[in-house]
Amino acid sequence: MSKTELATRAAETALMYGVQETGLVPQAPWMTRIEEHASWPVIAHLPITLIARTSLSKFKVRDLLRLEAGQVIESLWPVVEDVPLVVGQVKLGWCEFEVVDKQIGVRLTRLA
Repeated sequence: MSKTELATRAAETALMYGVQETGLVPQAPWMTRIEEHASWPVIAHLPITLIARTSLSKFKVRDLLRLEAGQVIESLWPVVEDVPLVVGQVKLGWCEFEVVDKQIGVRLTRLA
């Protein structure tokens, strides 16, 4: 395992079945929490952008500029389906929108 890898499932499988080749399989088992990784203090402070996106049919920039407080925008996204939550091209899971006081946020409902 290189210094840039967090861990590999292949290592976990190899340890589980007793298969070990010198230098290929780490001695420690698979991490159960990312916070256990030696690089976590650095990784924890990396800025990332989470995106929860739904499709809005025929919604234009001009519509965005005309928005007023209290307006509701219709989406074709089914109400019963959670919204994908992504970082870059990686889907982390699914979420739902939550309004608290005057702020909107997302609640993670499932991991990918």
